[in-house]
Amino acid sequence: MNKFGCSFLEKGINFDLDTVCDCCISHNDGRGLPKLIKNYHGELIDWEKLFEVKARRIKMQQEKTIYDCEGCYHLNDYQFSGEKKIKEFHFSHSRMCNAKCVYCSDLYSSGTKNYDTYPVIKDLIDKGYYEPGGEATMQGGEPTIMLNFDNLVDLFITNGTKIRVHTSGIKCSDKVVEALKHNNGSVVISIDSGCRETYKKIKQVDAFDNVLNTIKRYIEAVGSNKENFILKYVIVPGYNDNLDEVDKFFFLVRDYGITTVAVDIEVQYAQKYNNKDVSEHIFLLDDYFKYKAKEFNVNLLTYSFFSYVLQNRQVGESDLIKNRFLYNVFFNLKNDKSKNMSYRR
Repeated sequence: MNKFGCSFLEKGINFDLDTVCDCCISHNDGRGLPKLIKNYHGELIDWEKLFEVKARRIKMQQEKTIYDCEGCYHLNDYQFSGEKKIKEFHFSHSRMCNAKCVYCSDLYSSGTKNYDTYPVIKDLIDKGYYEPGGEATMQGGEPTIMLNFDNLVDLFITNGTKIRVHTSGIKCSDKVVEALKHNNGSVVISIDSGCRETYKKIKQVDAFDNVLNTIKRYIEAVGSNKENFILKYVIVPGYNDNLDEVDKFFFLVRDYGITTVAVDIEVQYAQKYNNKDVSEHIFLLDDYFKYKAKEFNVNLLTYSFFSYVLQNRQVGESDLIKNRFLYNVFFNLKNDKSKNMSYRR
């Protein structure tokens, strides 16, 4: 019998900072991240106890949506199997990073906090609780520099799980290149700019050329599976929320033969306005990204925080998506700091 739920609740695991959760989804006024284990720092897990927690949570979910999951867009008509298996993996535990992005440096004040998950996943596999055919999403921090990253990638690929790496692109991983060549993974690089000057302001490191070289290698590795590479642009009010930078970003997309791009908005701005009542300027940027995606014939994805903002959109789609000559609307809004454009730096 189908019940309201999701695959993460039954077969998901997220290694987060000091906790183990069902998923890595934050949503709906701070909810999400339903916790399985608290005060966790990489110890081997009693899998039977973990699945007992999952079973209790699923039973509660079948009766009434649990608090942490209320309002989550992943909830659907889901058929729970009752199996003690994990197939959806998320790694958000490492705060090691090779950039100092203005939109996340405050959030990751723990600096180099990290723990090794390779022995834990090896133990999961050895004890028969692992289900092939899923996906392992690695984020951070910067996943390519987390403990045992290469061995973890090998472990997943060898055992039939694809990897998805959200990376700065500053370090090009040979293991990721190998996975992309064999269609065993995908990559999202967050460049957030179209030129070196803006990149340095946002990332606070001078590594733009490194990222371009990584993009080149990963694009070559995916070959005809171009959907396995995504270039991401996080809108940071006061830094890259202007037409010129978006244009430069799409020139990079064209020059490197990229077919899929993603857009998001930095979390502090989204949370400041509770994902509501944001400036029309942000919505016009959304329209402009749609316009440019059509112009350059690329797929456009909208990521989590921006999705929440758009769900609460109070204005309709602007004509900007159809008319390039409405630039002046953008510039007027860009220069009007009277409403919702303040940003803590």
